[in-house]
Amino acid sequence: MTASFDVCVIGHVARDINTIRGVEHAPSPGGAAYYSTMVYSRLGMRAAVVTRVAPEDEPLLGELKEAGVALFNLPSEVTTTFRNVYPTSNPDFRVQRVDARAGPIALAALPEMRARIWQIGPLTKSDVDLAVIGHCARAGGLVGMDVQGLTRDVAGGRVRPSGPATDMSALRHLDVLKADDEEILSYTGARSVEAAVARVRAAGVREVLITRASDGAVIYGPDGAIAIAAVPPRRTVDATGCGDTFLAAYLARRIETEDLRECGEFAAAAAAINLETFGAFRGSAAEIAARRAARR
Repeated sequence: MTASFDVCVIGHVARDINTIRGVEHAPSPGGAAYYSTMVYSRLGMRAAVVTRVAPEDEPLLGELKEAGVALFNLPSEVTTTFRNVYPTSNPDFRVQRVDARAGPIALAALPEMRARIWQIGPLTKSDVDLAVIGHCARAGGLVGMDVQGLTRDVAGGRVRPSGPATDMSALRHLDVLKADDEEILSYTGARSVEAAVARVRAAGVREVLITRASDGAVIYGPDGAIAIAAVPPRRTVDATGCGDTFLAAYLARRIETEDLRECGEFAAAAAAINLETFGAFRGSAAEIAARRAARR
């Protein structure tokens, strides 16, 4: 019998070592497979994760297990390990290194399942076989991805921007693509965000989310651009995972409504809540609603 879930996130759960204003914190789980999945779980959705984590690092999956997430941990000798350094009080500025990289998640290794949402979360260009996107679309459900990983090359342990994509054909299966200004320009090679968005939409993407951290976001859909104001956090603690939180919250709301502004505002409030604590999203749908109501 084929398992069914509200959402399946495909990507590496990373071992993150975050240094914030000179203070190095203990290793913690990272990547969309962690941050986004915890959003879905906190919103009451039945979630699954397909990932690759080495046996000695399986404690990184503990919080997901406790949240009731179904884990499909494919064999791996190492766990992808990122060092994220935030040297200033600006949460938008980060320096990264990669100490280790797990192998790619191949299409042939995916377990058989159904999901209402598929979120693909590569951390680097080689993390996920892009044929997975089409597979998810054919399985049914909303398909979303963050382009960030496709803009990253790793050389000598350093994360460097990759060149523009030479083949965007896999994007035709995507309902939602998320990026920030720099990422969408890097991925497409376009000279303006508007031109970059036009290129990925021409490739077949239905909705493009451009996040701008404290400057909010813009949603590009079939009816044009929709500006989404940022929700000011009550305090700024840790920006790691806020983009993953935004995308997950957007997709979770998107399967309930076609109102793209509603989805964007829901996602902005979730990201603000995530910014206020270390680790993954700890809020709830009720807290998101309260935060939005307070702004009206």
